[in-house]
Amino acid sequence: MLTAKEIAEYFLAKDPERKLFNYNVVSYNGRKFYEGNARINKYLFLAQVVHLAKYDSKLFQDDFAFYDNGPVIETIMNSYSNLCGNATNGNINKKEKDFLDKIYFSLENATYEELIDITHEDPEWIRLNKNTKYSPVMKIENNIMEYKRRYKGLIEALKLV
Repeated sequence: MLTAKEIAEYFLAKDPERKLFNYNVVSYNGRKFYEGNARINKYLFLAQVVHLAKYDSKLFQDDFAFYDNGPVIETIMNSYSNLCGNATNGNINKKEKDFLDKIYFSLENATYEELIDITHEDPEWIRLNKNTKYSPVMKIENNIMEYKRRYKGLIEALKLV
């Protein structure tokens, strides 16, 4: 099984000019952060939930934590600058690359605000948002049936096999 770091590096390697995964400091929902850092975490989240919906299994083991601007993998968030400098295609097989490429291209025209808003519609994020003041682990695997319903059209459009 892949790691979130390997997938993040794969996505980052697809954007060597840092048009998507950049260092622009932005503010959203009262928080300041690097636009690219938010974007990579949303790509990872959406890749994970679409993989769960399509294949009934996680793409990677790393857990997402609840944050104000949506789910993040804390190790990715905290090492974003380092990851940008070491992006590689790594040991990802052809089937996984095909899947990740489809996710990447389906999201590349979305703004970081749109990506954050999509993750704010996630049932686990909503549940934690109602009664959480810290960053607990999100139990996204509890929502596979919802992800199957929610991402059915995207799975069909991407022609995931």
